[in-house]
Amino acid sequence: VRHHSRFMKYRTPIVVGALLVSLFAGCSKRSAHSAWTSSDYIVIEPGVSIGPVHSGMTMQQVVAELGEPDKKKDGVLVYRNLGLSVGTDKGGIVQTALCGSGGIMKSFTGHTKEGIGIGASRAEVVGAYGKPTATESSRGKSEFEIMKYSSLGVNFGLRDDKVRFI
Repeated sequence: VRHHSRFMKYRTPIVVGALLVSLFAGCSKRSAHSAWTSSDYIVIEPGVSIGPVHSGMTMQQVVAELGEPDKKKDGVLVYRNLGLSVGTDKGGIVQTALCGSGGIMKSFTGHTKEGIGIGASRAEVVGAYGKPTATESSRGKSEFEIMKYSSLGVNFGLRDDKVRFI
């Protein structure tokens, strides 16, 4: 059953902004406790959830589930130890989530049920999900290829033929 298909729908400004915040954000106070210390067992269900985080949750529910984020800014909760950022709308409702690696973030070590995670090759993504709905190149400090799977509500950002963010 599909829940809130817009959850991980690609929106360039939100995803790129969340990626930049999560990868290049400055240090902030760490939480006294963290409900999750590793993303090893987090399973991504495209268009539905990333582990316990799903569309429709409030910012407070995410914090209750994952613990205090390392950084909270402009509706984005950054969990560096998990390699995960969660973006909310102005009402504090989860709209998007980003799993990745690089910069100050630890690598997200979870995966989809098909076994696709950070470090998977382009061929592995295509083997698991078929041809993407669309692809896009992002230029800047780092060049990414973004493989969009609109019907699944998921996008894969690749650099050097390897998945760097989901």
